[in-house]
Amino acid sequence: MWVVRTVLAVLFVALAAGIGSQSRAAEDVDRLQSLIQEMKSQLDRGENERLIDPWFLRDLRDLLAGYDRPWRRLILSDDFSGDGPQPGPPWQVTAGEFLIDWRLGLRSVVTAAPAAPAEPKKSDKDDALKQLFGQVLKEALKVEEPEEAAPASGSSFAAVMAPVAISNAFALSLEMTSRPIAGASGGRFEFGPYQGAGAASGYRLVYIPGTGLEFLGLSSRGTRTLEVYDQALNLQDGEPHKLEWSRSAAGQMKISLDGVVVMDFVDRAFQDPFDGLAVVNSGGDFALRRIDIHGS
Repeated sequence: MWVVRTVLAVLFVALAAGIGSQSRAAEDVDRLQSLIQEMKSQLDRGENERLIDPWFLRDLRDLLAGYDRPWRRLILSDDFSGDGPQPGPPWQVTAGEFLIDWRLGLRSVVTAAPAAPAEPKKSDKDDALKQLFGQVLKEALKVEEPEEAAPASGSSFAAVMAPVAISNAFALSLEMTSRPIAGASGGRFEFGPYQGAGAASGYRLVYIPGTGLEFLGLSSRGTRTLEVYDQALNLQDGEPHKLEWSRSAAGQMKISLDGVVVMDFVDRAFQDPFDGLAVVNSGGDFALRRIDIHGS
């Protein structure tokens, strides 16, 4: 029972520090995180030595998770309130247009939908779509290819990058708005951390109007679909929507939309830090009102 008492004592102090940390200096946040790590060690010991009820242990871990914020270092924060029209550093527009709209933030309007490929055989359709997306992204971000390749006919994109060092474990939140474009079809909006100067590797969270969300992993070996949220989302209502994305040191991914968790999975493919954030509009009217990235 001493483990339970110790855990509860540490939890009480940690919660008290957590409440106060909202108005205290950064050292109080560090202290809270140290207490959380101490509590984790006590929970691990209680589990290994069977000194604590498993159900109670689970409840304590779930409660602790709500206060565990290892991402304490601010990497990037921008509300796009500059005079414009071009976004300020560290943002670099690499294709199309991303302009500062004083009402909406960093806005991009791409009216032409990506050109549709020739209809592949049914068995090869998924691979063909992934290859097309990879080619579209590389072209938008100006990735150098070993051999010269012609761009997709009739394609139109807009891409912007923020080349900032992002730790392997991070927490990203953004507020976005979207509006339908009359007569336009298709379209997608994607963002995520990348590795390498050409942004050819990394993660992408993709919003496809009328379809849902896809989570992709990009590398030299191709594009992998890691998770899918296939429920239709009404994000094109002109209202602000908040997307939150966190990744732990163990590769635990959690994606929330307007406070509701829509994806929760593990991927450990990328072990090194990331080199920046890429945002791509492949058809649609999208705007970023605010973005914040914290690292470990």
